[in-house]
Amino acid sequence: MRSTQISRYSRGIPLLLALLGLLLIASQLLGRLDFWLYDSLTRANPLHAPDQNLIVIAIDEKSLSELGRWPWPRAYHAQLLDKLGGASAVGFDIAIAEPSRDHPEADKHLAEAIRRNGKVVGPVFPELQAGQLLETRPLPPIASAMAALGHTDYERDEDGTIRRVYLRAGLGAPRYPSFAAAVCAVANGQKEAIPPAQPPRPGQAWQRRDLVMVPFSSGPKPFHTVSYSDALSRLPPSFFEDSIVLIGVTANGLGNQQPTPVSANNTGMSGVGIDAYMVHGLLTHQQIRPMPLPLECLLGALLLGLGDWLLSRRVRARSLLAGYALASGAVLLSSAALLYFASIWAGGSVVAILLLLSGTLRYVSGQAQLFSLAFTDGLTRLYNRRHFDEVFGHAVEQSRQKRKPLALLILDIDHFKKYNDHYGHYAGDEALQKVARALKDCFRQKGQLATRLGGEEFGVLLTPGDAPQALSAAERFLGHLAALELPHSASPLGKVSCSIGVRACIPGPADSTRTLFEQADQALYEAKRGGRNRASLYSLPDADAKKSADDASARLD
Repeated sequence: MRSTQISRYSRGIPLLLALLGLLLIASQLLGRLDFWLYDSLTRANPLHAPDQNLIVIAIDEKSLSELGRWPWPRAYHAQLLDKLGGASAVGFDIAIAEPSRDHPEADKHLAEAIRRNGKVVGPVFPELQAGQLLETRPLPPIASAMAALGHTDYERDEDGTIRRVYLRAGLGAPRYPSFAAAVCAVANGQKEAIPPAQPPRPGQAWQRRDLVMVPFSSGPKPFHTVSYSDALSRLPPSFFEDSIVLIGVTANGLGNQQPTPVSANNTGMSGVGIDAYMVHGLLTHQQIRPMPLPLECLLGALLLGLGDWLLSRRVRARSLLAGYALASGAVLLSSAALLYFASIWAGGSVVAILLLLSGTLRYVSGQAQLFSLAFTDGLTRLYNRRHFDEVFGHAVEQSRQKRKPLALLILDIDHFKKYNDHYGHYAGDEALQKVARALKDCFRQKGQLATRLGGEEFGVLLTPGDAPQALSAAERFLGHLAALELPHSASPLGKVSCSIGVRACIPGPADSTRTLFEQADQALYEAKRGGRNRASLYSLPDADAKKSADDASARLD
């Protein structure tokens, strides 16, 4: 019955595991595990040589020391944009949302330079002012001169790291492509009309769609970086010919450094650097798309349920843990292969961990069952002689050290051979099982161990247990067995009965498990000679009794 229940529970594990995986993936409770996996795979993915046609012009510390404090005159930007006339696209990731106070004409001159270049992309981003969400764009004259606008809204994950971007977003509706997508479109001659400015309205939300992962990687960056001051005054226009150029702030203190999976020493990465990674991914068709959540849930549940079902049935018990570990590793390798070769992010850490956890639990459960089988009698489900010998030896030693009494009861079914001869061995096995259940009913408290010693002989160990307690327990069991009225026509009593030998003492130096067992066995034969269906307490011979009494008196003194 017990093995049947275990088998039934085992059959239900794959379904429960699949449901648990479905819940965890759908709820994203363990989402940080997938973040960790993505970051690890990202850092393990080296890039080839930097793209010669992708250049970042950095507003860095060197430029600040040479050109002065920020903000610089708009004339610098106009001069640089005229120099970049041969570039295939220019991503001008600098927010010029307020007019110049000192030189009002500078905004007009910058707008003219942008129009002359004809391939400049400007930024759009959400901004919260006085509790109202606004859509911040360049000044209208400057925005109208640009070839396109793109949003620079990179979403932070729960751990504060940037890994994802939406290809379209905007206030009220996803009207703008991402900044990187807009730059790539302009470079390919596919300009998108700039939507009109969105006036603020109460309750408007910043909406996003078309989620992709930023294709970060370790190794060399996929772009060249030059200082703004060098680009302005030292490098010739031919250096930027047919290149995609991104202009943005990298100096500490001017722009926000965003944490990314490949940020060095947790210093973060500039916004223009993230844009450059994204542009490179779009140009090389390496933009990574996360698997839709419903599909990820379905695939995860299928892998968990089917994988656990197959592994638990096809892998041998001794190799079970290794099999589950290999399956978990295969899930992670498959996730890496999808990321590297198909540019699909499917997660997988939850599936791998749940598979490994299931394998560990199954292995531990299997070992516990083997342990139980090794120390359990197969017929009666009582502990067997091996377990009894281990517990008995430990109990004798503890009782000797703590000077506490223990009691041993040896039970033997009366006229059991005649029972088998009359009813058959199958009925004899049933009688043994019924006596074993009676023992379980009577000796279930802490410190009471009922075992089958062999054949029709049983043993009960009571720790602690003195002579009166042990004898009372034995007689109580005899009464319980008699009340069951198990028929035994070959017995003078007409029902199944037992004879019990009892030995109770505080073990002395000369008492061993063997001597105590033999003494209980002698008491058993006394009970049989006395007419059976009774309990007999072992009594020491006179000389031994006097010596034992003297030892007890000495201990009390």
